[in-house]
Amino acid sequence: MLKLHGFSASNYYNVAKLALLEKGLEFEEVLVYTSAGEKYRPDYLDMSPLGKVPCLETDEGFLTESRCIVDYLERAHPQPALYPEGAFAQAKLLELTQIIDLYLELSARRVLPNFFTRTPPADAVAAEVRDVISKGCAALSKLASFDRFLLGDQFTAADVSGVLHFPIVRMLTTQVLDCDPLAGVAGLEGYLARLEERPSVQKVRVDQEAAFPGFIAHLREHYGISAG
Repeated sequence: MLKLHGFSASNYYNVAKLALLEKGLEFEEVLVYTSAGEKYRPDYLDMSPLGKVPCLETDEGFLTESRCIVDYLERAHPQPALYPEGAFAQAKLLELTQIIDLYLELSARRVLPNFFTRTPPADAVAAEVRDVISKGCAALSKLASFDRFLLGDQFTAADVSGVLHFPIVRMLTTQVLDCDPLAGVAGLEGYLARLEERPSVQKVRVDQEAAFPGFIAHLREHYGISAG
């Protein structure tokens, strides 16, 4: 059986988890927090060399990086499909996913320490994050349709990233940067409301909420972060 290593408070872990749920695959969840190393779970580095989550354990070995895991699942278990048909359509999916991952979520993540410590980011960092996310939102508006899903009538891997990353981006920008760049993306609110009704997304949300206290306890124990 497939084993997914990580923790349900992580949105990147949940990207892999949501893909597994959407494909109806059986898998076991194995709890491990991020930043494994000398002081915490050094054994995990044999599975995930950077100590990151998620890590998918298969009969053939281990895979890390959520996008790589989703791609593996699509190739190994092509139905139900999370990629559209055709080389160009698949490339457009990856293009959109890149915008969501790198220009929205990853940029917003730069102020995650400020969210946990309740401290303002440096002015230069705040300005750069706002600028990059603003450009990412402009690109998102041009690349996504929001008619039903991000790329039309099919739920795809782009939606897996979108439904999990958009709320994180919004939380960090509103609470740390006092702005909401996503508010200007036409069609986003209705899209998120529809996606939150999917049983797979609801399952992820329930587990995510239940896992958060354990994640905070881990941060306090290993990093001395008194989140909240």
